[in-house]
Amino acid sequence: MSNEHWMRDLAPELRDLSIINLAIPGSHNSMTYGISRKSKIAPDAETAIRRWHRFFPCIVRRWCKTQSYGVLDQLQAGVRYFDLRIAQEDGKFYYCHGVFSMEVFEPLLELRQFLETHPEEVVILDLQHFYALTVAHHQQLHKDLIQFFGHLLYSTVDGPLNDCSLNRCLQLRRQVVIIYRRCPIPLPLRFWPSFAWPTPWPNKASVKKLQSFLEDSLLSRQPHQGYVSQCLITPTGRYIAFRFFLSLKSTAKKVDKKLEPWIVEQVPGPFENKETPRVNVFLADFVNLKDGQFCNLVLELNSKLQIRMKELDMEVESST
Repeated sequence: MSNEHWMRDLAPELRDLSIINLAIPGSHNSMTYGISRKSKIAPDAETAIRRWHRFFPCIVRRWCKTQSYGVLDQLQAGVRYFDLRIAQEDGKFYYCHGVFSMEVFEPLLELRQFLETHPEEVVILDLQHFYALTVAHHQQLHKDLIQFFGHLLYSTVDGPLNDCSLNRCLQLRRQVVIIYRRCPIPLPLRFWPSFAWPTPWPNKASVKKLQSFLEDSLLSRQPHQGYVSQCLITPTGRYIAFRFFLSLKSTAKKVDKKLEPWIVEQVPGPFENKETPRVNVFLADFVNLKDGQFCNLVLELNSKLQIRMKELDMEVESST
């Protein structure tokens, strides 16, 4: 099932809502599909990873790789939120997760080309972590990103995220929201800071503890913020040691299966301060599993939102 036009195909009343009120599929460490036999140890690698890589590089790569789909396949599957981890080496920027992946702008070129042919789709690029970057490197990366995306960037000057609806983005010709976290220098007005779109890290090695974390942390969400529910577990060294010859994909399959009932019962949409917060972005490893079932589950929540909005309209009509 292709979801490459899912934003365009939303009901008009949903296209008038802010993107922080929609259910949006996201991919964890989105660009790790570029990890290959040539990938070297990256600055973010922990001591155990460095030690294992000396003797079992192929196994380390299997545990560092979180996606099989390329960026275009992810977009066609429905992913609109991309989780990016960036390291620097010799003045060049690369994606990383324990080991280096591809150069930063290589997949972004494919993403920009997709947006050019899909003017009603909007993506969120979340630059989560940076490794081995100096102030000068951040300044250069800011400049490169702004030059690369240009007028496509929905910036803080365009208004608050509450006003960032798909219809407004189409009117302004904006298609890219960049969240730039943990920056040591003031952010350009083109980028959004961490507090605009919280993404609490579960750091759990069991699905049961993960679900409890997702439920509890969602309660802290504010109505004016975007929000990311990280539907993934973080394997500890002990966890990996007992599954050394497997891969992160086997873990992702288990998480998807056990967490599916929780995802299905969630509801996106606007909420007030005194109301129970609602979901927004869902993040997962290997979004290609079962032909993209994760993306389909998340997108189906928008149908639930549409029904809810119709019911609210009927209540208003009946009271007047």
